[in-house]
Amino acid sequence: MEKSEKSNPLYGVTIGSIIYSQSGKFAPSVIRAPISRMIAQQQSEKYMSGESSYLYSERMNQGAFGISGAYGASGMSLLRSSLSAYVGESKATADRSVVVNYSAVAIGGIEYVNFEDLTASSFIASLNGACQDGAQAVLTAYNNVVKYAAQSKSDIQTALKQTDAESLQLKELINIWVEASEDFAHDFGDGVVVGVIWGGLGGVTLKMTAQSESESWQYGGSADFSYANAFASVAVQAAYDGNQSHGNAKVNVACKSFSWGTVLDAQVQEWLDKVDNKSFSELADVNVIEKAPKMEISRGAPTIPEFHKPEVDEEIEKEVEKIENLDNLKEMAEASAYKKTLKTNPKLSFDEFINNAEKPADTDKLKILQEKIQNNDIDTLNFPNKNKTKQAHFTASHLSESGNILHAVQEVNTEGYVPLGAWISHWSEIFPWMAQGYYNSIDGIEGEEIIRLRVMLQDYLTLSRTYYIAHNAGIVEFKRKDPSHVNVSTLSLGDAFAHAASEVQKAIEISDFGKVQNVYMDLNEATKNIYKLWNDVSFLRSCELGLGLIKDNKTIGVALKNTDQKSVGTRQAYSLIACDFEGKNYTAFSRAYKVLPLLTPDGDILAFGPQQGALSSIYDNEIVFSKPGRAKYLVFSYDKNARELFHKDHHIKLYPIPFAAAENVSAWKGMSLSTNIGSMKGLSAALTSLNSQLEKLRAWSFSSMNWSKKWDGKKLYRQHRIKNQYMGIIDEIENIFA
Repeated sequence: MEKSEKSNPLYGVTIGSIIYSQSGKFAPSVIRAPISRMIAQQQSEKYMSGESSYLYSERMNQGAFGISGAYGASGMSLLRSSLSAYVGESKATADRSVVVNYSAVAIGGIEYVNFEDLTASSFIASLNGACQDGAQAVLTAYNNVVKYAAQSKSDIQTALKQTDAESLQLKELINIWVEASEDFAHDFGDGVVVGVIWGGLGGVTLKMTAQSESESWQYGGSADFSYANAFASVAVQAAYDGNQSHGNAKVNVACKSFSWGTVLDAQVQEWLDKVDNKSFSELADVNVIEKAPKMEISRGAPTIPEFHKPEVDEEIEKEVEKIENLDNLKEMAEASAYKKTLKTNPKLSFDEFINNAEKPADTDKLKILQEKIQNNDIDTLNFPNKNKTKQAHFTASHLSESGNILHAVQEVNTEGYVPLGAWISHWSEIFPWMAQGYYNSIDGIEGEEIIRLRVMLQDYLTLSRTYYIAHNAGIVEFKRKDPSHVNVSTLSLGDAFAHAASEVQKAIEISDFGKVQNVYMDLNEATKNIYKLWNDVSFLRSCELGLGLIKDNKTIGVALKNTDQKSVGTRQAYSLIACDFEGKNYTAFSRAYKVLPLLTPDGDILAFGPQQGALSSIYDNEIVFSKPGRAKYLVFSYDKNARELFHKDHHIKLYPIPFAAAENVSAWKGMSLSTNIGSMKGLSAALTSLNSQLEKLRAWSFSSMNWSKKWDGKKLYRQHRIKNQYMGIIDEIENIFA
């Protein structure tokens, strides 16, 4: 059984693990005392993922393990976390096999910090020595500011504007407090894990490979395409060839199992035994998900030590209890944010800072990014400079390989389990004296490099598939317009793009994003020309279910009988049938024959069918596809604004068809071509949610907003008041933290 814990972006995370929002990296736990409780709760779910041209769901053809939620201390870090989550490990196939993962995830228990039996003093006492020292240093500096302000009867906001002796002294104390806060954040991050969902994940993988080249993608336009929800599944042959071979295809099937943790190992092995060492014909009608045994964790929840309230150091307790109220907390948070802002804008006055802070958060650039993603309009050839490339390496690292996560010491009481989700609180939500300001406006999109890499990977995979299909459809090479250039075979183009996808995959997995530009530069002239055109005509990425053809309110119908015996195998005519497509009702193409775009090394865009060559001629009632020979192919122009291909002389328009067109359609004929970033519902939902969240905020928000002015150092925490953010490979369980 393949152990793949390294793929889990939360592997090594425990209660008390710390996180740095700028990098997204976790580090070992700083909590040494047993201050958590465990809820023994079981739940499981099963789903399909992997690669198939005949099946769509939110988990199929995504090339990444999606992350639910995000963590960040500012609008920018939240955005970066949201974007990083959809690069992930980016597993995707670059060969002509169909790989389907059948997975089950099971929850064993939910561990959380028992805040309602803790005070700030006892929480400090639960920390390791170094973290205690750091928290106490910030606390002492905070109290010194408040004490001096009271003794001198100085107002903190006024002092930040004045230059008299008392104001200067108060400003110096504020600087000491800010520096202590920054030192703490440098050493212990800006967030701490306060809750963990424990469980396991496992399943089986089927890799189906045609025994001969000619059998790959041979069904194309007549296949049944399935649109399923995230947790639905279909029979093996539906994923492989759209039910066209009726189980008779000559296919080699390889099975293996995988797991995160060991708590599901017995069930996974039983599952594998039901499908392993079987032929394609034996598995064709099998719904592998339904063959899974009961995927629950037999040993129950992880066992943890009983909650024990830590013994509090008297000196720390006295320092905490000096806080009688939080009347000055808002001013302290503003001062902290202002001091940090001065590092990049030293001439900014405090009044200017406060005026800017009160303005609505600017999310215009986020909205522009959302629109670009939705339209697949990402320029992948706008390579960043070397400094930005290094930054992308840093910000995405936590979501690629576990080697980039500093693992916490694994405790025996959670042996066999892995974290499936985590709640993270900023330190200022636990210790009010670590007051902070959070900048919510989106001034730039630092994480766009991450999206660009993902788009390029999917581009290479799509183009590889396209040229393999073209080869199988009889379009074996392109003759160059310049006689000095050698002809280019579609098979070699498919291989080139498959290799490029593999190299980008490797670069992403080791977080060496600088190599991605080298992968592109290493393409030969013909392959590079094709990719430049593909990137320029970016709406072609949206050909998820191919292109719908319209000529005079007609589209492609059934194949016509070939009366010319000489042209059998080289030419195929189809009828043109009435179609009521009006620009958005893509379901009008459900039973019609769809075409695919084919870019040539000389910059032409052709249209071809997966079975019978490229479009060569069209008449009032029929359309003809031909394999290379005497026939000349129709060359299409493009309209970026209208997002369509067209042939002016023949009055033809070709429209990219989205996956959504097949939703709830009883019979959709054809295959998928592109699984692009615009089709990732999880990413779209994450960015929409983030935009909605930031739009409600001002340019700056302050941690003081989450604290009552009546709070004092003796009070116990309230669980529902501990603000947190969630991220995990499963959706948040919302009954733990209100």
